[in-house]
Amino acid sequence: MLDENVAFLRASAASFDAGFEAEAKRLAVTLRVLLHDTASSHSLLDQLGLKDQMAYVDTASRINPRNLLPAAPALVLMRMTSGVGADYVAPLDMPLPPSHIHPPAPFTSWWTEEHTRDDSGALWSRKKFVLTMSNKEGGAHVDPHLNSAYEHLAKQNGMGFISNASGENLPLDGNVVAISVRQIAHEFMKTLDAHRDLLS
Repeated sequence: MLDENVAFLRASAASFDAGFEAEAKRLAVTLRVLLHDTASSHSLLDQLGLKDQMAYVDTASRINPRNLLPAAPALVLMRMTSGVGADYVAPLDMPLPPSHIHPPAPFTSWWTEEHTRDDSGALWSRKKFVLTMSNKEGGAHVDPHLNSAYEHLAKQNGMGFISNASGENLPLDGNVVAISVRQIAHEFMKTLDAHRDLLS
């Protein structure tokens, strides 16, 4: 069951990287199955007794509490191309700036720590990114507050950044929620790779 879900994750990641951004929906649904516990159901990793035995790869920058303005999205990078424009990208295996380099983290802090703040002041954790994307886009019941926060961040330039790399002032391209989910999937797959001894 774990192998099957990891295969789903890798296939969806490859599709996303080939340009199909909507594949983030399936990435989020698979991550939810693997990682999210509720009062009535346990995640697959929890059922297997693995979730709290691993240290999770952490590539998120941190919120500066002294800065009340939105910072760059914690799990993604901003790419500027002169004369073309600017977009958000998942760094994946790119060299990371120092602010994104941290020791592996215990599951609870990795999953629940809020690391992204949008221009409305809303805070986002990996858990919130994954559940909002999987519920909003997967057809399940959606908390109206999460729905509003998703619409703002994903579709209304909720980070508030503008670039003139194309010669005019425009919002950066890309759905920050979807791209963050892609990076979370990357972190999780790297975490599994680092704990093969537990999985064998």
